[in-house]
Amino acid sequence: MALRTAEATASAGVRVAAGAVGQADTALRSARRGLGAAATAPREIAEAERSLIDFHERRRRRRVWAEHGRAYIEVRGIGGHDERARKVAGDATRSLRGLRGVRWAEVNAVTGQVLVAFDEDRVDVETLLDTVRAVEEAHGTREEDFAWDQVVLPGDRTPVIVAATELAADCAALAAAAVGTLLGLPALPHRARLAVALFEVEHGLRRRLKRRIGPIETDLVISVANAAVHGLSEGMLAPVVDGMYHALLLGERWERRRVWGRRESELVGPASVPHEPPLRSPRPRPRPPGPIERWDERLGPVAPAAAAGALALTRDPGRAIDAFLAAVPKAATYGRGAFAAAAGWQLARRGIVPLNAAGLRRLDRVSTIVVDSAALCRLHVLDAEPDPGVDRDQVLRAASHVLHGMPRPDLTGAGPWRQGDHRLERVPGDHRLGVHENGRRLGRVTVGPRPVPLAQEILAAAGSTRAGLLVTDGPGVAELLPPAGRILNAGGDLAGHVRRLQEAGDGVLVISAADDAALAAADVGVALAMPGSPVFWSADLVCGRQLTDVWRVLRVASAAHTASRQAVYFSQAGTTLATVLAVTARGRLTAVTLSPVHVAGAAAMILGAATGLRAARSTAPQPSTTG
Repeated sequence: MALRTAEATASAGVRVAAGAVGQADTALRSARRGLGAAATAPREIAEAERSLIDFHERRRRRRVWAEHGRAYIEVRGIGGHDERARKVAGDATRSLRGLRGVRWAEVNAVTGQVLVAFDEDRVDVETLLDTVRAVEEAHGTREEDFAWDQVVLPGDRTPVIVAATELAADCAALAAAAVGTLLGLPALPHRARLAVALFEVEHGLRRRLKRRIGPIETDLVISVANAAVHGLSEGMLAPVVDGMYHALLLGERWERRRVWGRRESELVGPASVPHEPPLRSPRPRPRPPGPIERWDERLGPVAPAAAAGALALTRDPGRAIDAFLAAVPKAATYGRGAFAAAAGWQLARRGIVPLNAAGLRRLDRVSTIVVDSAALCRLHVLDAEPDPGVDRDQVLRAASHVLHGMPRPDLTGAGPWRQGDHRLERVPGDHRLGVHENGRRLGRVTVGPRPVPLAQEILAAAGSTRAGLLVTDGPGVAELLPPAGRILNAGGDLAGHVRRLQEAGDGVLVISAADDAALAAADVGVALAMPGSPVFWSADLVCGRQLTDVWRVLRVASAAHTASRQAVYFSQAGTTLATVLAVTARGRLTAVTLSPVHVAGAAAMILGAATGLRAARSTAPQPSTTG
């Protein structure tokens, strides 16, 4: 008895000790992961900061970011459709898969990156980078550069760092302005303010700078230069307004990164990474102007004319420069930017991923909405006949499982169609499909398309915008189409039809769940993310599988033109009043002369943000069609 008690006590002690060791090991692994993340974050931030001073005609520093066991690494030499690009991509994935701790690695041909899922306890990002560098060295691509126009993905910290830097510069400018006002320090010469304003008024200069140092870096350089100029010459109003705007941008980019973190595991996997980029032909002509572009075109010749007029009337070069500065379209730019930032922030909170945030800033230039009818219908089981000994519900579940993962509402080709352990295949001499589970036939089903919930409401929302509505031909589409819409027979080449619309002068928004080429060609691409489908990588906005997200995007698109037009009204009022003050005001205090421009910018920004929030927060209607 005593022996058995001793054995039981010893066994219990061993179990307790083993549990303690297991807990200690778990704690140690968690600590290592925490330390690894803590060590990686500063390195990534430093890399992002160094990339912001990469002032070359083509970008030389690669973009790398990693989080939660996922790494995104740009690879030199995989852009394009040639054989060398395929060899570099193949060798990069094979080499990375051969590392201990790497779960999978796939090259994303759309973004030019290799995506790696790895165990942070067994391999670190630096080892992954060394492997990629070795592949580049072997293929002679180690010295190649990257294009500046490559879209920065939501998970990248760089846009957040840029917005935070811009906001910090505004705060420093506000402090400098306050000190200068208290101490009565002399203001910066007018010539310095004019040099910065030229980049705001003359968009050709800004475009050339973007081509030289990249869009993100251009915004950062101009914002910091503006902050310095404002802080040393124009009082405290300008830094306050600029700070409000950059705070909105920071909030948008922060939420964009958060929604990517929430949806990354759902969207990104080995099966959902595109190995071939869609063919992107150049846009046949420049995008049509929106309200702000038309106002900018008018301001181009007006600004020097106003300066010349002020000089002729006052014989004062300082007043002439103030008249030129009054033509900076701050209210128009800030109004549209605030609308897009607030709407993007709210859409991201609702789970919509702004893969390319620039798409939100093009909504006011959309004149045609094209809806791929495949996004409005889903395949459903209309009837089921089980084999002997099989439950009918089992047949329905197996068939529905396969249909649920199909991006298009059709069964083209010979089949079979698989999803996990389930398979659908054609039955010779029968219109029905055979249903199989783990190699065993369960029965036969009749399959057909049905409109999904909110299909009719989506078309109604698209038809209620200022844009024209085209819907590709498909089963049941005619019954859903509103009076303002038209059926489009794209003939299997929706991307080609998008290009023809653009050639005719339209700005085109495309909604699709399956056509990556059309999404890539569109001015604004809205994708419905389907399980295991790589199509969404070509879009600007990535919605969920349900149409509620698309309905909200269309509500934002409907409000975009109005928001831009209101911003132009504020800009016109601010410019007019500031020009009058530049000529007639007593004294020559720039802070007072240009105050209407800054007040108009603040008003346009507040109204634009409120409009964007209101549109993105709209309550979706109850569906009139059911799937």
